[in-house]
Formats: sequence, structure tokens, C-alpha cells
Amino acid sequence: MRYLLALICPPLAFLACRKWFQAVPATILFALAIATAQSGLGALIDFVVILWAFYAVGDDNARQETRAFVKTVRQIPIVRR
Repeated sequence: MRYLLALICPPLAFLACRKWFQAVPATILFALAIATAQSGLGALIDFVVILWAFYAVGDDNARQETRAFVKTVRQIPIVRR
């Protein structure tokens, strides 16, 4: 769901991933991309912001999976001989 949000509105995807400091420049760049939508520069800026949001969402998903894995592995006792 957050990947779809990253595709439609990247600043909201940053906020959904709790990356507040990345959401601010993403909002500025997204607004700049909308303002320059008539030229190719707007599409390029939009493409870069979307890729950045996809990376942030993927990073957040990996962090959640890692925390779940560590939580599971901590319960396994260590056997020493």
C-alpha cells in the first residue's frame, strides 16, 4: 500500500514511513515538479522523487522484517559444549 502511496504522492509515503526530515525536501521537490510539469524537467524531478520514496518504503519494510527476525532469534537458546 505504501508503494502505491509513493507512486501517487511521495511526500505522504515519507510521512507513512516516519521519515519526517526527508518529507520536507520531498514536498518542496514535488511541488517544484508540479510547477514545471509543462517541461521535461518536471517529469525528471517527479521521477527522482518517486524513486527516492520507493527506496525509503523498501528500507522501512526491510527494517521491520529485521526487527521481527531479531525478536524471533532472541528466543532461541544458545547451546554451548
